[in-house]
Amino acid sequence: MRTWASRLPLVILAIMTTAFLALGVAEAWSDSPTFDEPVYVSSGAAAVLHHDVTVNEEHPPLAKVLAVLPVLLTHPVVPGNGRWSGNDEYSYGARFVAAQLAAGKLRRVTFASRLVPLTETAGVAFVLFAIGSELSGAVAGALAGLLWLASPFVLGIGHLDGTDIPFALGVALSSWAVLRWLRWRDTRRLAWLGLALAAAAETQVTGLLVVASGLVVVVAAQWRAGIRGALARAGLAALIVWAAVWAVYLVLDPAMVRQLPLLAPRPYLDGISYLSVHDASGSAAYIAGIAYTGGRWWYWPLSLAIKWPEAGLLLLIAGAIGCRWLPRDLRRRAGAALGAPAVLLTAFTLTMPKDVGLRYLLPVLALGAAAAGSGLVAAGTALRGEDRRAGAGRVAGAVTAVLLVVALVSTAASFPDSIAWTTWPFQPNYAVATDSDVDWGQGLYALRSWSASRDPWVGYFGPRGITTADIPGARPLLGTAPGRISGWVAVSVTALNSANRSAVSWLRGWCPVAILAGSVLIYHFSRTPAASPAPAARPAPLCPGQWSSAR
Repeated sequence: MRTWASRLPLVILAIMTTAFLALGVAEAWSDSPTFDEPVYVSSGAAAVLHHDVTVNEEHPPLAKVLAVLPVLLTHPVVPGNGRWSGNDEYSYGARFVAAQLAAGKLRRVTFASRLVPLTETAGVAFVLFAIGSELSGAVAGALAGLLWLASPFVLGIGHLDGTDIPFALGVALSSWAVLRWLRWRDTRRLAWLGLALAAAAETQVTGLLVVASGLVVVVAAQWRAGIRGALARAGLAALIVWAAVWAVYLVLDPAMVRQLPLLAPRPYLDGISYLSVHDASGSAAYIAGIAYTGGRWWYWPLSLAIKWPEAGLLLLIAGAIGCRWLPRDLRRRAGAALGAPAVLLTAFTLTMPKDVGLRYLLPVLALGAAAAGSGLVAAGTALRGEDRRAGAGRVAGAVTAVLLVVALVSTAASFPDSIAWTTWPFQPNYAVATDSDVDWGQGLYALRSWSASRDPWVGYFGPRGITTADIPGARPLLGTAPGRISGWVAVSVTALNSANRSAVSWLRGWCPVAILAGSVLIYHFSRTPAASPAPAARPAPLCPGQWSSAR
């Protein structure tokens, strides 16, 4: 990109990324800790300060360690424990939250833990720019990056401390490295490929699927040149992955050098074992009025329709179709670098019995944005190159621009409750979604402020360590019979739809009068709802007045 005109797509992406980051920083400050964040922050602090990588059973620890580095500047209260290797992530995470609340540091610690993940979210956009540029030029790269940013869902998950965004970044880096190696096929780019694959393996255990995909591509690409050479190149890349994974654990806990004869660090292997049990058990799920336990393949496409803006979704579909106009060699490279890991990750996710949120498909959506950017440009170029269809090509370009702007506006309009955003016509949000697709516990600050003068009955779904006693004036809703309820009631959407669905089923027969932070429903009873109506499948729409009434 040697001229100003050729740099313009990158400049546009940089401007939009800056605006995206501004919204993300504001939401990182306003949203309270979500369900898993205290566990990640406390385990990251234990790894850095006490060389204990075993507090959190979900491995690997790299994403949590990177996110906790800014937290150390806030001087968090780290509860003492004389036996660090014996910590339980749930109880210790709860103690960590309680300690920050008592010290008045919860908001600062939570905000600091979100800065690195937010930066990683922006990093994904620029890696997608690199992938699109590799396939179809800078305009395709800018489209890919903007399609990633043009989603309230990415903004909602991107400003939280979790493993989904770091994994999306690792997968995107792996695909870019595969593209580069397929183009040049030299040792230097093979080494970069090994490091990129290690980034995926070091952010989530399912990164091993991405590693397998990359190694198979190396073998398949070199097969005709000789099986021995193909296996040697794949072996070198695998060795780099193995060394990089070990390096992270040894830096965090040098005493683990005694485990070097193992195929992988013992905590990494324990993490695989934990997830094989934890993610193999069905959990309570809810979507579009349907409640069930376990996994349903149709949950994922339905979640995509609910959580992704229609304009952006149309561009993803059109871009995927447009990839057929890529030159044959580029199409093959894109299939190996983008298609193969996307198919593997999608297949794995569809078979999981934990339908708790679209965030599990974030890496696939990132790769889809990269492919769509290239496909849209390739299709537009093909249409403009044909005299009879030149007008159609210009129209297609204009439609693409309009749809992209509409999707970007949707992202801005979702502020400040991007986690809870759902697209039209899937509204109100609390009637069609649950858990991390609408309510991951981010409404604590708003709930505490609202509750102070109302003495409400509260059923709050949030991180361990937060109890009813931490909410001013609150009385416990769970376990209280409806005949004893009067006045104000506040209940989290996830508690109502899935986590405590049976315990508060009677509330779904009444309409809420307001909603806090897009995730906490407010009811107001003028009298005790002793004769409550039959429980409904989904919560009722908002009441027209100031009092809750039966459906």
